[in-house]
Amino acid sequence: MADAFTALPAAVLRNLADKLYEKRKNAALEVEGIVKQLTVAGDHDKISAVIKLLVHDFTYSSQANHRKGGLIGLAAATVGLSSEASQHLEVCI
Repeated sequence: MADAFTALPAAVLRNLADKLYEKRKNAALEVEGIVKQLTVAGDHDKISAVIKLLVHDFTYSSQANHRKGGLIGLAAATVGLSSEASQHLEVCI
């Protein structure tokens, strides 16, 4: 998971778990941009690490705001992956 923590800044992770929707939405937009950059660079290991982080640390959380942030983050990551989405999401989930 160290790759995911280096790919996603701490502020993005913090804002994904925030109680305000606007902060979660802005963090998700940053996740989308980061995933797009990783896709262009062909860094599939970091992309998988980011998706696993969103799934395991956010969507499986017992806290509602973490779950909401994880879901919007996964949606943003899927948009960032565009045509490669099915390849990465099947492996990580």
